[in-house]
Amino acid sequence: MASQRPVRWRPPPKSRAASVALPVSVFPLPAAGGEDILIEPSGSVVTGLDNGDIVRLEPSRTTVLGNTGGRPLGIEAEADGTLLICDHDKGLLRLDPNGGRLSAVVDAVKNARLRFCSNAVVCPDGTIYFTTSSDSATWDDYQADVIRHAASGRLIRLSPRGEVTVLARGLAFANGLELAPDGSFLLVAETIAYRIRKFWLTGTRAGTWSDFVTGLPGFPDNISLSESGLLWVALPAPRMPVLDFLLPRAPALRSLVLMLPQALHPKPPSIIWVQAYDLDGRLVHNVKTKHRHLSFVTAAAERHGALWLASARRDVLARIDLPAARGLRS
Repeated sequence: MASQRPVRWRPPPKSRAASVALPVSVFPLPAAGGEDILIEPSGSVVTGLDNGDIVRLEPSRTTVLGNTGGRPLGIEAEADGTLLICDHDKGLLRLDPNGGRLSAVVDAVKNARLRFCSNAVVCPDGTIYFTTSSDSATWDDYQADVIRHAASGRLIRLSPRGEVTVLARGLAFANGLELAPDGSFLLVAETIAYRIRKFWLTGTRAGTWSDFVTGLPGFPDNISLSESGLLWVALPAPRMPVLDFLLPRAPALRSLVLMLPQALHPKPPSIIWVQAYDLDGRLVHNVKTKHRHLSFVTAAAERHGALWLASARRDVLARIDLPAARGLRS
């Protein structure tokens, strides 16, 4: 596994907006670790746990659909109802939720094992795009990438014919991924750059990047597009003032931080924080609240006004019922 030295980076100014607190309902899971969340057409909710299980939560029961044998992260549905699973250990997988059959889709790129597969989207023509977060971090030590500002994430395309192409390298912990409704661009969350960018797929800008939202007030994780055209962004932790102070300064200072025991590293506050943006990048919802059973929210997905939340560190899913009117606009 590659290791990177800390690099200088000047963080963008942090955006500021009024937030609202809304009531939260929680629903127990059989184990912890719901890193991503998928709302199915039936209204049931699917997530992956840190024991490898993929589970479906319904009003009357929780069903185990399969087990990846690794650490499932992003979950995406294909047109026929099968599930694409991004697994930290196993790569990009496909799961039949009816029979539990699991198969590898991509487990290596150019003969190198696929590591830290994070999120995927499926296009109508069968093309799959997916991200890998890091070549140097693992699920257990990703904080070192944050402190170093190590940028080794990738955006990868799998064609319907099975051809694998790396479209971009050097991304700042590439994470959440979404496809524009018209298929013209991808939205890619770069967690340690506090931003979401567009990667253009069509037109004269195809193959280039442009900004969607920069200077986010926290570390963006999974992103999801609702039927109403809002991009929901999970912010598991706010930006750390000490890190923003150190990032543009001598890298040796952060090398000293890396030598400290984990117990002395800054800890994120126990909050629930999600935001929603329209497709012009304007903030529409800014929900920031607390619940004793939930924090470090890594995924948010909305359907018919019900906002579902998941946390990679907790053993519950949660739901927030949004007001009918857009009363949360900042």
